[in-house]
Amino acid sequence: MSKNKFLILDVYPNDNWRICKDTAGGYGTGNDFGNSFFAKILNIFTNSQIHQPAMYIGYLLSIIKNNGSDVEYINKIDKEKINNADFIILPSSIVAHETEVQTLKYLNDLKKKTFVTGIFASVKKDKYLTEQSIVINGEPEKFFLDLAETENIDEFFLKNSGKEIFVGFVDNLDNLPFPDWETYNKIKTLKNNFLDFDFKVAIPILATRGCPYSCFNYCTYPLQQGRKVRSRSPKNIVDEIEYWSNIFNKPKFVFRDPVFSINRKHTKELCELIISKNLKISFLIETHLNNMDDELTSLLKNAGLKLIYVGVESKHADVLKDIKRHTISVDNQYKIIEKLEKNNITVKSMFMIGNPEDTDEKVYESISYSKYLKNKLVQFSVFTPYPGTPIFDNYKDIIVEEKLEKYNQYNLVFKHKLFDNSHVVKLKNKAYRSFYLSFKSVYIIFLFVKNIVR
Repeated sequence: MSKNKFLILDVYPNDNWRICKDTAGGYGTGNDFGNSFFAKILNIFTNSQIHQPAMYIGYLLSIIKNNGSDVEYINKIDKEKINNADFIILPSSIVAHETEVQTLKYLNDLKKKTFVTGIFASVKKDKYLTEQSIVINGEPEKFFLDLAETENIDEFFLKNSGKEIFVGFVDNLDNLPFPDWETYNKIKTLKNNFLDFDFKVAIPILATRGCPYSCFNYCTYPLQQGRKVRSRSPKNIVDEIEYWSNIFNKPKFVFRDPVFSINRKHTKELCELIISKNLKISFLIETHLNNMDDELTSLLKNAGLKLIYVGVESKHADVLKDIKRHTISVDNQYKIIEKLEKNNITVKSMFMIGNPEDTDEKVYESISYSKYLKNKLVQFSVFTPYPGTPIFDNYKDIIVEEKLEKYNQYNLVFKHKLFDNSHVVKLKNKAYRSFYLSFKSVYIIFLFVKNIVR
C-alpha cells in the first residue's frame, strides 16, 4: 500500500447520556435512564464513569500504521483535518445513524473518499452509499488488512465507489496486531470506573468473537461477528495483557466477547496462564450464568475477575420464552450470583422491560427480583426489535419510532399491546430509583465517594 492519510471520523449526536457504538453487536446503545431528576443525575454520572469506542477502531489504528500510512482519530467535525485526509473512515451505528448520514452527505459534497465501517451500514446500506463512499460488509480489520495488498488505493476506490464490498470475518484472530489504545487514550480516556471502583485506564480486549446462542432472534452480535466462535490463543491474549501492563500503570481490562466463557476449555487455559504468570490484573467480562460453576468461578477469581455482566432480562418464564431467551431457573440465578458476590466478584444483572409479554405487574416483580438477587449493580434497558434481526419481521408493521437514533435500548419503538413510550419511561424511572436509592446500594455509593475524595 502506498502511503496515504486516513482519518477515522467517529461522530455522535449531542445527547446528555453515554453513547457507545461497540455494544449491542456494533449497533450501539445509549444509557438514557429516564427523565426523573434521579435518572438525569444517573445519566450524567454514568457518562462520566465509562467510555469505550468500537473495538475495531483500536485495531484499525494499528493496522493502517503498520501498512505504512498515516491515520488519525477524531470524534467530531474538524474541517482542516477532513480536508487534509486522503480517505475518511466513518464508523456506523444505529445510535448515531442520522448524525452519521448527515456527516456522510457533508463528506460527499466535499468529494471526500469515505469507507463506511460497522455492521449497521450493511443493514441500511441505502442510507450509507453515496457517490463517494464504499460500505464494508464484514469485519473492518479484515478489509484493511487485505487493502494493504492494493498498490493504488485511489484506483481501487474509483472502481468500487458507490458499492458494498463483502469481506467476511478474520479467520485467525491471532493475526491481528494489538489495538493502538495508547494513541486513542490520548484523545479520549478509556475508562470503566465501576470495575474496581477506581479511575485507572480500562483497556478493551478481545478473547473470542461469535455467538451461537438462540437469542440471535433479537440479538445483533451474530450479525456483527457470526455464530461460529473464533478464539485468540491464550498466549496471544496474555502477551497483550503484559504489553498494556508495561505501557500503563496497572490498567484494568474490559473483555468485549459477547459470551466470554462460551468455550470452557479455552477459558480455563487463559485463566491458568494468567495465574501462572502472576499477572495480578483486574478484568471485566460478560457471560451467561449457565456457563458459571464453582470451578470456573474460582479460576476466574484467581485470574483477576472483579466485575461480571449477566443477562437476566425478566423474572418471568413466559416473557423469556416469547423472545426465545434461553436462561436458567430463578433459584439457580440467585445461587450463582450469590456465590460470585461472596467471591468478591461484583455482578451487574441486566434486565429488559417493555418486552412483548410484559405487564405492569410483571415489570414490578422483575424490579423486586433485581433487589432480591445479591447483585450490587443492575441495568434496566428496553426491549428493542432491531432492523436486520429475525425478530424484526414480526414488528416492522407496528414500528412507531422513525428516528433510528432512538433505537438505543432505552426507548419503546414499537406499538406495545399495553404500553406506550411515556409509560415505559415511568417504569425506567421507577426501576432505577427503586434499586439505587435502596439501602442495598449504600455500599456502592460509598465506594465511589471514597475513590473520588482519595
